[in-house]
Amino acid sequence: MGFSWQLLISVTLGYLMLLFLAAYCAERGWIPQNLARHPLVYLLALGVYCSAFAYYGSVGLAYHLGYGYLALYLGLAIALVFSAIILRPIHDLSRSYQLASLADLFAFRYRSRWVGFLTTLGVVLAMLPMLALQIQAITDTITLLDPNTMAWPLALLICLILLAFSILFGARDIAPTEKHRGLMFALAFESLFKLVAFLVIGGVAALEVFGSWPGITRWSQIALEPQFQTSPLQPVQWFSLLLMFVSAPLVLPHLFQLLFRETTNLSRLRMASWAMPIYLLLMALPVMPILWAGQSLGSTASPEYFSLSIGLLLDKPWVTWLAYLGGLSAAAGITVLASISMASMAMNHLVLPFYKPSFSADVYRWLLWVRRLLIGVVIGLSYALYLLLNQVQNLTSLGITAFTGLLQLLPGILGLLFWAGANRQGFVSGLTLGLLVWAASLAVPMLAESLSLGTQLRMGFALEADHWSLTTLVSLGINTLTFVLVSLLTRTSKEEKDAAQTCVITSVDRRHRLPLKARNVTEFIETLSRPLGRIMAEREVKRALKTLGFPLGEYRPYALRRLRDTIEANLSGLMGPSVAQALVARYLPYEQGGRAERDDIYFFEQRLDGYHHQLTGMAAELDRLRRHHRETLYNLPIGVCSLASDGEILLWNRVMADMTGISEAEAIGARLDSLPANWYDLLDSFLKGQSNKLTVEQPNADGRGKRWFSLHRSAQMQRRDEPLEGTVILLEDETEHKLLESELVHSERLASIGRLAAGVAHEIGNPITGIDCLAQDLKYVTDPAEQQVIADQIREQAGRVTKIVRSLVNFAHAGQGDGKADHQPYPLRQVVQDAIDLLSLSRDAQRVIFVNEVADDLTVLCEAQRLSQVFINLLGNARDASPDGEVIRVRAEAEVESAVVEVIDRGTGIAAEVVDHIFDPFFTTKEVGKGTGLGLFLAYTIVEEHYGHMAVDSPAFAAEGIGTRFTIRLPLHRLLPQVTP
Repeated sequence: MGFSWQLLISVTLGYLMLLFLAAYCAERGWIPQNLARHPLVYLLALGVYCSAFAYYGSVGLAYHLGYGYLALYLGLAIALVFSAIILRPIHDLSRSYQLASLADLFAFRYRSRWVGFLTTLGVVLAMLPMLALQIQAITDTITLLDPNTMAWPLALLICLILLAFSILFGARDIAPTEKHRGLMFALAFESLFKLVAFLVIGGVAALEVFGSWPGITRWSQIALEPQFQTSPLQPVQWFSLLLMFVSAPLVLPHLFQLLFRETTNLSRLRMASWAMPIYLLLMALPVMPILWAGQSLGSTASPEYFSLSIGLLLDKPWVTWLAYLGGLSAAAGITVLASISMASMAMNHLVLPFYKPSFSADVYRWLLWVRRLLIGVVIGLSYALYLLLNQVQNLTSLGITAFTGLLQLLPGILGLLFWAGANRQGFVSGLTLGLLVWAASLAVPMLAESLSLGTQLRMGFALEADHWSLTTLVSLGINTLTFVLVSLLTRTSKEEKDAAQTCVITSVDRRHRLPLKARNVTEFIETLSRPLGRIMAEREVKRALKTLGFPLGEYRPYALRRLRDTIEANLSGLMGPSVAQALVARYLPYEQGGRAERDDIYFFEQRLDGYHHQLTGMAAELDRLRRHHRETLYNLPIGVCSLASDGEILLWNRVMADMTGISEAEAIGARLDSLPANWYDLLDSFLKGQSNKLTVEQPNADGRGKRWFSLHRSAQMQRRDEPLEGTVILLEDETEHKLLESELVHSERLASIGRLAAGVAHEIGNPITGIDCLAQDLKYVTDPAEQQVIADQIREQAGRVTKIVRSLVNFAHAGQGDGKADHQPYPLRQVVQDAIDLLSLSRDAQRVIFVNEVADDLTVLCEAQRLSQVFINLLGNARDASPDGEVIRVRAEAEVESAVVEVIDRGTGIAAEVVDHIFDPFFTTKEVGKGTGLGLFLAYTIVEEHYGHMAVDSPAFAAEGIGTRFTIRLPLHRLLPQVTP
């Protein structure tokens, strides 16, 4: 049976065109979306891990290592089963910060472009043997089927086809969130095809060669005989293999691309953790039947290609074609995806850190073409290495060499996730030594051996004795030891410590609340236009705003910090974290200014809200308690505003939003000075004042009437290890209370008027009687002079009546209306005298003597009519408690800023058990019907409104055990001295 190379190339091109067509149809939407984006497509795409090394090389591993070949599949399965420990944290980091590769991750964690450079260089050097392996697998199978074929031209043709495929479906856009839908569908198709092909070949091997299960069992016993045995696999070799393949999803660039970039849906990663091991198990099942069938049939081909030779020996061409196309699928998938991911890595860490494009041009187009060029460079270097190797090394040698080189990245990954003390010096030193040992022990000898040999090795040097396992452990041990020692002996920068808080899974991402120099979105665009150009700056800022859901006019400090982080993440996806960090740090800097770094509490709240469903145990209980307290604050029937020390608003609950008309979304994260002028003036003046409690009035938003607000302030508790953070302000709407109080004051005045009614009638009766008598006399007087005298007397008596009535009317109406009058300077003696004059209208006033000893020059800021209510209540109570003929005195003296007034009587005093309650509303010791219990309460309230204070001392005369003294402090008004010009 013969296979011509022309036919093989035609079939190869046809199959690759089929993959191309599958990708194109998925890209264009010709395949139903529920199929093209089905989770199973993502799962099957992960099957790209099973490259030609797994498809062909696994049989070679089984030939040399027996069941040790299972490490190739068990390693990845173990990593996926325990994905929550390592893979999920990396997935979160990659999604949050747009980290497209392992080099991006290292550069982000260790904050150095040289870290990204060295990582990229190491990955490229280690992956070249793996990609050369894929090219060699294709050409080996073609030369095996047609020995007269010239391999290198065919290899070049296949590389060009794969290059075109990679560029068309892997480098069509430069967006940081680029997803390769068509490529994913094509990879899923090839993974499914090679799985089916491998299972069918294994089934053919079992049924055609052994006939039945007992036949396979007998052969498996024969295969244990010495002539079929190599040296047994040692535990140290098992350990080395598992290390290589457990780290595969982290160190293989194409698996990193699939696991952490091609999907942001965490549920798919969870699905892969249990479904992908099933796929790997199915791929592992045919290996031993294929190996035993090849041995049973006496195949002279390399064990790696027993799957091809079985069809030849059984004279079943369709089996051979199936085996060939399955191997082609395995080799093509990894070559395309690995070249795309390595090109992105190389652009971010080998090109952009050292060459800045001209941003006056279309930067996106430039980046796109550079990526395409780098894809060609990667495939070209792989082809060049393939030529140098001269098809001498077997697939096992190339695979072990590649995995051992990639394994040198494992210490850096573990340090990134689990050790906050790891730093760039330790990483660079350890990785450099590890790669040097790997190159000296495996890579360079492999290349030298390939150049000196002319025939293919049956089993290459990499699997001779313990050389490969010793090299693996020694290089990794030196790498890890150097990494740890250098990190311990060198200084870790502040940037690395901050990054460690983000990356290390036992740390908390503690974002700091620092102000930016750019104050709004417009300034963001202006500053970024200098390094990026106007078009790119606008596009990136608008992209970030759209991601966050912020408006173009955003100005809140919290929102601007999130905008800065998002822009940095997006630029990281375009240019790599090293370039993005340097660019953003330079053009969007924070204002340090010696300010202490404060934790961004609102950021913590959002992170906890996003993760609280994943918390368990005590952490879940603490989070539930946190959410309960937060909801309590949000639903309090009083406005709550928490301010940071720099004026940024941290909490703004629902009642606060209702009272101010400023929504929670507008307030939280903004600075206090960005609030509307009326609220900023109110809160700012209160914060700058000395009082922790204040009642103020403001006009309504509609301009009709007024509203009263009561403000309370309390400083937040200070933790021992941190400075005082800020202030909590409570805002209470006192409008209804004030209106009710006004009504109560008016009611109390009316009650007082009722009590004064008899005395008023008597007082008015005397002048009215006089007016009546004078009017009668006027009828009989003809002398004009006498008439004038009588008229003057009538007017005098009428003025007396008017004064009495005006006093009562003023007293009755004071305190009514929409708001209180402004406080004006007024003589304190006159306020007291007005109160005495009103009380003197009552008959009961004749029993006692009121003495006003207030000096004439004492002036206070007050509303005279309301303040007179205070003295009416105090003097009235003193009169009721005093015996007949007793003297009630009102004294006053000036202190520094206050007038201290005392109302003293020698009455019965106030019992000790009730003295603490006399200012409570509706509390009275008088008989029912003789007191409302509101007098002293209203008096106390009015004094407080005048920014004063009232106290009581009873008994006032301790030796005699009688009397009461009320002491009132009121703000004193002082006239400025007149300056003579």
